[in-house]
Amino acid sequence: MDYHIYQEIPTSQYIQIKLSLECTDRERITLQLPAWRPGRYELANYAQKIRRVVISTAEKTIPLKKITKDKWEFHSEKAGTYTVSYEYYCNQLDAGGCWSDTEMLYLNFSNLAFSVSNREKEEISLQLHLPDAYQVATSLQKLSKHRFKADNHQQLIDSPLIASPDLQHFTYHVGKTTFHLWFQGEIHFNITALIDTFRSFTVRQIAAFTDFPAKDYHFLFHLLPYTHYHGVEHQFSTVITYGPAESLANEEKLAELISVSSHELYHFWNVCRIRPSALLPYDLSREAYLREGVVAEGVTTYLGDMYLLRAGYYTMQQYLDILAQKINRETMSHGWQYQSIVDSSFDLWLDGYKAGIPDRKVSIYNRGALISLCLDLLLMDRNSSLEDVMRCMWMRYGRDQKGYLLEDFQRVVTECAKDPETMEDFFRRFVFGTEDLLPRIEQTLKSVNIYLRKDDNQDPMEEAYGIQLDDSQKIIRLHPDSPAYRSLILGDTIESVENKATSVKLGIKRVHRKKQVSIPTTNREYFIKYKLISEGAENDKRAKWIQ
Repeated sequence: MDYHIYQEIPTSQYIQIKLSLECTDRERITLQLPAWRPGRYELANYAQKIRRVVISTAEKTIPLKKITKDKWEFHSEKAGTYTVSYEYYCNQLDAGGCWSDTEMLYLNFSNLAFSVSNREKEEISLQLHLPDAYQVATSLQKLSKHRFKADNHQQLIDSPLIASPDLQHFTYHVGKTTFHLWFQGEIHFNITALIDTFRSFTVRQIAAFTDFPAKDYHFLFHLLPYTHYHGVEHQFSTVITYGPAESLANEEKLAELISVSSHELYHFWNVCRIRPSALLPYDLSREAYLREGVVAEGVTTYLGDMYLLRAGYYTMQQYLDILAQKINRETMSHGWQYQSIVDSSFDLWLDGYKAGIPDRKVSIYNRGALISLCLDLLLMDRNSSLEDVMRCMWMRYGRDQKGYLLEDFQRVVTECAKDPETMEDFFRRFVFGTEDLLPRIEQTLKSVNIYLRKDDNQDPMEEAYGIQLDDSQKIIRLHPDSPAYRSLILGDTIESVENKATSVKLGIKRVHRKKQVSIPTTNREYFIKYKLISEGAENDKRAKWIQ
């Protein structure tokens, strides 16, 4: 089958797509558009961006029937070529969307490419009808300047592209693989130093898994003029959006770009190949419920940062500051009391990518990373590591693309630890259970001479009264054990504060009413900010942990 893509009026942000199919006599053809995309487990319903689907031959238009919100069907009248013509609206410039304007065409085929019934394994050619000056960044096989090939539908939907006359292209090599860095937007950093950093964490990650089965790998960067941060993994590439571009002249901001890049490269193994059974193969027409979020995103978040420490990019204190941020995010929420990380993973389709209602769930990224930290150091006490576990997962499931279940991961962890009782207890309490993770983190880090301390800069309202405010003084979080939880409502705006001997008197605005509320002072601390410090000599365990 052949795709032809046009930008007839780039400023309209509609692109024109023609899909040509060779059909047999009286064949029934079903066209299924994706409802979601790899890397984000929520329904996007991309059919809402489709305009005017038409089926035709060289002689006539063929009747088309819509079966569901994102599925169409037609019947061929005789053998021959049939063309599916439609338009797609490209107005979402993030790491998982599509964008069209006079300067660029950016496509994620998981948004717009039909899965054709019984044709999913057919080779697909792609012709982009673009100005001659346009370069194209993609992992798809190049046939000519603007013509590409995918081996099948799964490869197409996992191969985004950026086409632009302004792309900047750099490469580095590790082993037999060429790593491509494509930048759309302004570069405000030293590219040579960046490549050195990328090479260092790439070498470290490849060493962990022992191989990298790809001739080429592509980092596709959108450097944007506005604030943005997003990354999405793919089989042989990643798309990363970051902004504002000029902020990357700052080392702290550049570290964020490097961190998400390390995270997305780790996904080359973990998720893109070591893939939960629910995602193998991708069926983008309906939800794929998975319980393995702690592995897919928790392990990746933890080890993505750890390899930057082990590669020498982060100093120990820089890494500890990043880890402290994760701990503070964990302690600011009480969702862990109500839902395990396994159940939060399963419920990603409900509210996994938005705040949701208060204290209902946990983050598979943040809590998952902290669980992974504790698991790694627990394994090290048993002459193993999380790196050993993931290497085994790669050998057992990733190399041959065999899907795994959470129980398979637990089994590998237990085999590496050679301590079934301890590992069963850990998974029961922190993976399948809802136990407070903070005491375990504190105990675990002490084993490598790292200590959790109360930060010097506490917010009095958060610490003493369990009230967290945004910059407009609107209440965004209340500690469930504080007296304030029984007097205030999320969304109240504090207009005045009067400190008394045993209470604080607050003037608040609730919707269109104003009230006076008195909150008693207690001896308890509620929302506490923590920091991590390294004390004492580096012990053998810590040396092994960061090597």
